[in-house]
Amino acid sequence: MKEELEELIDAVHDLYGDYSIYEVMDLDRPAAIAIMVEMYNPPDGERIERYFAVLDWIRAWREPALL
Repeated sequence: MKEELEELIDAVHDLYGDYSIYEVMDLDRPAAIAIMVEMYNPPDGERIERYFAVLDWIRAWREPALL
């Protein structure tokens, strides 16, 4: 499982270089996008959507499943 998480983190780093996912991991999507717009103005909407798709996988992986 740790290897899968590392692969997902590498995938988001491939999209935005060294930008740390940990700065946006716990933010809701609008707040995270606002930070990304500040860093990467103008933003690439398609790239941001791919970024959040992978970020959603990471969040699901690290959160325990509800029984």
